[in-house]
Amino acid sequence: MPGEVEKIFEAHDAAMSAHDVDAFLSLFSDDCVYEDVPLGIVNKGKQEVGAFIRATFAAVPDFRMERTGLFVAGDRAACEWVMSGTQTGDFPGIPATNKSFAVRGVSIFELQDGKIKRQSDYWSLATLLQQVGLMPETPQ
Repeated sequence: MPGEVEKIFEAHDAAMSAHDVDAFLSLFSDDCVYEDVPLGIVNKGKQEVGAFIRATFAAVPDFRMERTGLFVAGDRAACEWVMSGTQTGDFPGIPATNKSFAVRGVSIFELQDGKIKRQSDYWSLATLLQQVGLMPETPQ
């Protein structure tokens, strides 16, 4: 199973890097859930997940995800990553600033029958807002 699971995450990374929404969605079950915890967005089913991912790529045309770690235990996985890009379009509630960002985060996955059943992303919204100039830097 670990080899099969690794292939899922390699395909996940490749689809995100290529902005290939169809390839990305092919990794998910039909009844999947994709949650972006900091933004408070829960997408249910491939149609909603696809719309969310397309909106992300539209807001950040040079969007990249670089996986920095992966841990798999049975039907669960955790993946560390860095998302980066230049925000040229609006995110939900976050106006475009044309500034670049690089934010660390982690995704928690639930796998079922060789597909991603659930993905929950956790990252620092404050860090993103600071980097794109919408929130002051915290004093050190």
